[in-house]
Order: sequence, then C-alpha cells, then structure tokens
Amino acid sequence: MNTQLPPNTQLPGSAQNGRDNEMGGKRAIEVGFPIVEINRLAVPERNSFKPIYQMHKWFARRASCVFRAILLGTLKPAVQPDGTPTDLMEEFYKDHSNDTDTKDRVILDPFMGGGTTIVEALRLGCRVIGIDLNPVAWFIVKTEIEPVDTDALKSAFDRLAARLVAWNDGRPLKETLLNLYKTEVVEGIEADVIYTFWVKSATCTDPNCRREVPLFTDYIITQNAPSIRYHRDAICPACRKTFDWEVDLASLIADPTLMINAPRGSGGEGRPTTLWSYAPEPPKLKKRGDPQQTSVLCPYCEQIVRMQVPNLPKWKKRVALAVLFCPSCEAVWQCRGPLPEGGVSCPSCRHNYELKKGTVP
Repeated sequence: MNTQLPPNTQLPGSAQNGRDNEMGGKRAIEVGFPIVEINRLAVPERNSFKPIYQMHKWFARRASCVFRAILLGTLKPAVQPDGTPTDLMEEFYKDHSNDTDTKDRVILDPFMGGGTTIVEALRLGCRVIGIDLNPVAWFIVKTEIEPVDTDALKSAFDRLAARLVAWNDGRPLKETLLNLYKTEVVEGIEADVIYTFWVKSATCTDPNCRREVPLFTDYIITQNAPSIRYHRDAICPACRKTFDWEVDLASLIADPTLMINAPRGSGGEGRPTTLWSYAPEPPKLKKRGDPQQTSVLCPYCEQIVRMQVPNLPKWKKRVALAVLFCPSCEAVWQCRGPLPEGGVSCPSCRHNYELKKGTVP
C-alpha cells in the first residue's frame, strides 16, 4: 500500500534532509539535548499533569515537557541566522505561534496514544496528524483538542447535576454523588472525603476472632521533604532568643492536632537543632517604607509577640515530613523530622506501636 503524506510532514527521528538543506544545516537535536534541565521539569510534572492531560486516564502518560523539547529540537536549526547556537531551554517558554520554524509545520504521530505529541505540537503552532488503532485513544485526543463552547458545556453540566436519581428517592445527581464522599468525623459532624486509601485485608483464621485485618508491611503512608522559605535567626522581642521564622507551612495534612515534631532534628536540613515557628507574612503595604508587622509564636517563651518583617531575602530549607497510619484508631497523622527507630505514639488515641512492624511479616 502506498501512502502519500502532506508536504513538510515531520516524521519523529527522521533525517529531514530536504528541510535541513532549506534551513542550512543540522537540527538542534542532532547537536545536543538539555537532558538535565528537562529532567528537572519532568520530575514535578509526573506528580501533577497539566489539566488537558487529566481529561481522561491513559496508560503510561509521558511528560509533556520532554515532547516539547524533542519537537523544538527537531524543528529548530542547530545554528541561528546570526551564527549563535540554538538554546532549546531559551526557546522552551517562548510563544511559537508565529515562529517560522514551527508555524504550520505538519507533525505526524502514527501511534499517538494519549496525544502528548499532538497537543504539544499544536502549542507550537504546528499542524498535526494523529493515528491510533485504539478507538479510545482516538476519542480521547479528539476531545482534548477540539473547540469547546464553554457556555454550552456548563449548561449541559448543570442539567446533568440536576437530573433526578430514581433509586435515591428522586434526589438530584449532584447530591447523590457528593454524599458518597462524606464521612462522619465525630458523631453528628460530617466532613468531605479528600483521600481514600485502598488496602488489602485478610480474615483472621481463629474461629473465635474472624476479624478483618488490614495488611501493612509498615505504617508509613508517604515521606517527603518540601522546600520552605524562612527568616533565619529572627529575634523574639520578649526573651531575645533567636529562632527560624517560617513563612511557608511545612505540612502534608490539614489537621494541626495530628502534627507532631520529632524530639531532635525537626528544624530542617542544615538547621536540625534550631527551634522554629510558623507565621505567614502579612500582605505588603501600599506605601513603601512603612514597617510590616505580624504576630508570631516564640518557640522559647511561648508568647505571641509582634514582629517586624525583615527587609532581607528569605532563606530556603528542606523539611522532612512523614504521613503515618495508626493501626488502632486508623488516624492519619504527620511527623516532622527524622522518624524514631523505636515505637511512636498516635496523637489521636495515644496508642504506642512500631512503624516498621506491620501485619505482614
């Protein structure tokens, strides 16, 4: 079977001899590729894809920054007209909608999958052809890129939300679905469910027990070390002692009563023994020169004092955080700083247990 492609069709990985000759030399991707810089962008993106790629689940989604860099490296010449080498990272965030190197170039992806190549090529002003044997892939990509009447979409959403559900006593669909994500915190007080942890379980074989036991190798849900900003060596006006005034909240959970600090090392990377306190900075004043003040809890004298915001650049440090599970009351709580080697005590029910000894040997 003979297949004719449109003029200037870009095949991934092809030599592009005709266009190279037209542009006068090699493509940028043939000379170098900013792997380290792209990897720094890809790591956070893997944890939070752009909204367009969250429209529908697709298997093994690729980081869009990688494909944007590949496309730019393939379309851009290695050397600019003024003789300087092309810097792909300098090109990365530019508006390429009227760029002669990318505008109206035809990109063909014969195995488009979830459409990362297609979407990123459109962002660069290219024309695209996407092919996939899977009809689900075709439908997902078509829906991602086709024009949308936002007013009509909102109207359809409102009609769907108001549709009455027969098996739920004629209540609206919106209420029916939202009620599935409610939980009772204490008797008579409901809250929205943000996360649900799915855990395998097994039934105890003792005929007098038959309890359903959740299976954990350990009780550590996740560990992270976010970077936070702080004012170093802030001086308490009451006791004159210095501490780290953190202006970013170091937390992976929402309930302050379920946050505890390790007895040593909770100050953060490079500041393990330094006491600290969190207080967000107030909004900047309209008039320059006016001193900014806010209330801060001193970690030494435990007084709430008024402190002036230093007119200095803020420092940054990483703070070790761990989200833990209590096997007794099933509370999800947080420990700041290095985890203890021995047992821990749940801040909710005071149950003592060892983090590394779960129900699975």
